[in-house]
Amino acid sequence: MKYLLVLVCVVLCVCFNEGKDFTFGTRANNLLISTEKVKYRSLPLIRRDKDYIYKDPKERIIKGIIARDLSRTDTEVTITEGGIGASNVTLHLQSGRGEELNYLILIFSNSRDINYNF
Repeated sequence: MKYLLVLVCVVLCVCFNEGKDFTFGTRANNLLISTEKVKYRSLPLIRRDKDYIYKDPKERIIKGIIARDLSRTDTEVTITEGGIGASNVTLHLQSGRGEELNYLILIFSNSRDINYNF
């Protein structure tokens, strides 16, 4: 009986959690090098297309990218340039019709790439 209740709770959480978070690479044992919030308001019946461009000024190699959908809407994120193994990335964000874009973008780099010159 307990297993059935747990199964029902898991199914309900999955069904009602419609946001599309984008995760590529890994953040395990890596250093967070960039945190940025990207927000564009909605326009009725129109899909929003925006590009987010990140270039690391220290030219560190990107090991992980997370784009967290804060509005939990039907949006899509794709990498159009750079990404894992490069020092830059371009993310293409596309909203559903009449929905806003509201993302928190986290970029990770290998912690061994840091130069500790004092």
